[in-house]
Amino acid sequence: MRAQSIGMGRLTARVPAQFAAVLEALQLRGASSEALRALDDSEWPELLALCDRANLTLPLALRAYRGFPGWVTERLQRNLADSSDHFRRTQATYIEAAAALAGAGVPWIVLKGFTQAPDFVPCPRFRLQGDIDIYTPREFVISAVHALESIGYVPNQQEDYSLADHPPTLMRFGEWKRSPNLYDPEMPLCIEVHFCLWNHAVSMIPLHEVDEFWTRRVQRNLGSLEFPSLDTVDHLGYFALHVLREIIEAGRVAHRLLELATFLDTRSDDARFWQEWRYLHSAELRRAEAVAMALATDWFSATPPLAVQEEIDSLTPGLRSWIKSCGASPLTAMDGRTRDGRLLQMLLAQSSPSRWKILRRALSPGVISGPRRFAQRPEDPTQPQKPRRRRHLAYLIYLANRAWLNGSAILQFVAHGLVLCVTQFTLRQVES
Repeated sequence: MRAQSIGMGRLTARVPAQFAAVLEALQLRGASSEALRALDDSEWPELLALCDRANLTLPLALRAYRGFPGWVTERLQRNLADSSDHFRRTQATYIEAAAALAGAGVPWIVLKGFTQAPDFVPCPRFRLQGDIDIYTPREFVISAVHALESIGYVPNQQEDYSLADHPPTLMRFGEWKRSPNLYDPEMPLCIEVHFCLWNHAVSMIPLHEVDEFWTRRVQRNLGSLEFPSLDTVDHLGYFALHVLREIIEAGRVAHRLLELATFLDTRSDDARFWQEWRYLHSAELRRAEAVAMALATDWFSATPPLAVQEEIDSLTPGLRSWIKSCGASPLTAMDGRTRDGRLLQMLLAQSSPSRWKILRRALSPGVISGPRRFAQRPEDPTQPQKPRRRRHLAYLIYLANRAWLNGSAILQFVAHGLVLCVTQFTLRQVES
């Protein structure tokens, strides 16, 4: 796969040329959909599937679909209509959950989701939302979970939540059956009750002032929907840190970086806001935020405010080297394993023991399912059970694939680490 130019030539990434064309159409400056209009009809099914995985289908539908094949235009318009209908369910779900929480005397704020409007997304109806995230102080978490269980939610016991910022996700699917339509208007929403806004222990990047965000919470309105939320300055900080965490964990961040870039671009001239940002957030916190902001700027050609550009320019040589050498690596995380985020985590960590712990985590193969757990993976009940011999063969193939992916990721991690060291040394030499 050839390296493609991203963000008006600021970065290069080994992604399909068609996906690079999507990113070109989503640029905030100099956007063009010519490359998309030039695609062959047969290339669109795979590209739309990739956009769905990256959560970029709705932004693409809002930006440009003129000149696309007729069936593609119809599909994008249908996705927008379904998403708009689904927002009604989102509102109803939140109102019911809020009533249960209030009845139990639980204080809370809403995170992400529809709170992204209007600063990060123009309209909440056209933002894919599969769950509702709320935060409440630790002492209220049990009461919040019990309140939601009283209206029919049950915890998901199938996943490992040991490193999560919340207890098991609460689900209430009822008679709904999973649909191949990701924008199904009838899709129920899960609820996650977060007990922290930044997990210092898991991230090993101590930013304890984030805990103070709770004390500055505000009431907000979206039309007739009223909800408690973070103050706008803290909302920006929380979201930038959320993006940073997803980069460290090799999550999918393209849509989040687009939202962050949108905020930076629309607030570029709001000097009063950025003065308040500098006053409320310490230099250490702004440094962490600036990494995500730098990537958002590079990926989507945003015009950063002067205050943000100054923070980006003042990043350490190591962080600037990572942005230059590995800034596009989160794009490759969609199709394979990358541990470049661990290099970033090591640069942001503030102690040698933390860095060694991060290094061990980066070089470890991770959790590999045993034969029994692998065999218990949910399968289509309409299909006949595979013979035991075929299940054993499937497990051997799974082990071989995991070994290859982990080995490749470790080699890439070491290689990129060496490149980072050289780039960092060069930057320091130039600056001295």
